[in-house]
Amino acid sequence: MGVVPYVLGLSALLLFLGLFPPTAPWSERFLTPCVALVGGGFLIRQKERSPGLGLLFLGIGDLAWTLEELGNLPRGLYLEFPYLISYAALTFWLLSLPGRPPRLSLGLLPLALLGLLSALRPELGIDRIYTAWDALLLLLLLPRLESLFQVGLGGRALWGVGFLLFLVADMAYAFLEAADGYPTGHPVHLLWTLGYVLLALGVVEEREGHASFLGQALALGSLFFMPAVLLNDPTPWSVRLLALYGGLVGGLGLLYALHLEWRRTEEKRFRWTRFLEALARLSPSVTQTLSPEGVLLGALGAAQHLLPQAVGLEVRGRRGLVGERTPHSLLIPLNGDAAYLYLRTPPQEPIPQGFLSLLGERIKQVLKQVEWGTLALTDPLTGLLNRRALETELPKLLALARRYGAPVSVVMLDIDRFKRVNDTYGHPVGDEVLRLLGRILQASVRREDLAVRYGGEEFLLLLYGADREATKEVVERIRYRFRTQRVEPIPYPLPLSAGIAGGEVPEGEAQVEDWILKADYALLRAKETGRDRVTLA
Repeated sequence: MGVVPYVLGLSALLLFLGLFPPTAPWSERFLTPCVALVGGGFLIRQKERSPGLGLLFLGIGDLAWTLEELGNLPRGLYLEFPYLISYAALTFWLLSLPGRPPRLSLGLLPLALLGLLSALRPELGIDRIYTAWDALLLLLLLPRLESLFQVGLGGRALWGVGFLLFLVADMAYAFLEAADGYPTGHPVHLLWTLGYVLLALGVVEEREGHASFLGQALALGSLFFMPAVLLNDPTPWSVRLLALYGGLVGGLGLLYALHLEWRRTEEKRFRWTRFLEALARLSPSVTQTLSPEGVLLGALGAAQHLLPQAVGLEVRGRRGLVGERTPHSLLIPLNGDAAYLYLRTPPQEPIPQGFLSLLGERIKQVLKQVEWGTLALTDPLTGLLNRRALETELPKLLALARRYGAPVSVVMLDIDRFKRVNDTYGHPVGDEVLRLLGRILQASVRREDLAVRYGGEEFLLLLYGADREATKEVVERIRYRFRTQRVEPIPYPLPLSAGIAGGEVPEGEAQVEDWILKADYALLRAKETGRDRVTLA
């Protein structure tokens, strides 16, 4: 709640004293300057010097004119100096604030034109300077109010309404003074008083980065109060229209800004929901067959729900990069690994709190699950798939083949006289031979193919989109590479025997299992007929 309830109570008291005829002159002469002095001192204490000085010298100027009216001070131009200082401080403050090109806030532009119109009336004397300056301040205020429609309300809505009340009160005063003279205690002075209160409160709320509900209600109520307070019979129609237009346009604008903020909040909630759902889809039941690149692609897609300008994701410790690397990046906490989310353009809004930590934690969890899945489905010696992985990946290969009508060929490979290698040179050398063949097979197959260590020195290949002749060419290249690469201290070339089956579009797993048996029989015939050869089933 903060100080807003006390401000509401103070505002109600000020309204009563300002509208009650016996106390209205006293309210304008003393309460209005005191509110400005207290608000200015409060802002200066909060280190908001420019608006604080503006309010402080407005209060000094009002109090000086009160003392002059009561005969305690001589009349003179020196009474204008506090107002000139306050206007200069407020102008400097508005110029120091960031703004956006005005579009919707241009609805308040006619108020500035009315201010300039009143500045042309010679009967106002030196007050024409202030009416023209009021028009300038309103023009400077418009870009600052535009952010209410694009960024959000915050405390700016509160002090913006306060500033608007102050400017409308000044312009109404000019019209009254040019007509029959301004009567002390006129209800227009309540716009000054309320404007000072809202200005001080709004500046503090904006600095603290929050907007209270009561503060927004006070701002909206003040805008609708503006025309209502000037409906008295002595008030000229020009002043009534001025207040009516300012209150109506300002109130509708604030309501529309509230509507836009609600829509932005709903959109953020929807984007967060999509982000969390996308992260949840990277679940263990799915990620057992994902590659690290697939995990990063999924995480990048999830991040794009909250940051549409995200175009790349990299985990440098794993040398994993998906998308593209750009000069604009966000560091993702990943427990030691350097992970970066790359953006096409720098973020225009603050990064959602907890977004990067949540993304990093989920990436770490799923990558660990992928590692466990890889260990469970991979032969640790050769890096090829094991027989358990074959059961997992075979249905995917068959679905792909049936979808596109592509043939699948089966190859069984065996290292000739491998037992002699182990017996003669030891199992460490035999393990190195197996690792060599594993590397050759991985380099020889495509992404859609399956390379499996079937058992011992026996290996299985399932080649997608290859008939028997194409498969034989692949096997001959593998045999050639294996024969020409040496493993120390073995002095002779290492031969391979192979059997090939299939080469057609498979009807189901049962047919592929039959092809595996036929390829194994073909491999056995290759062994029986002299080894170091390829036999077709």
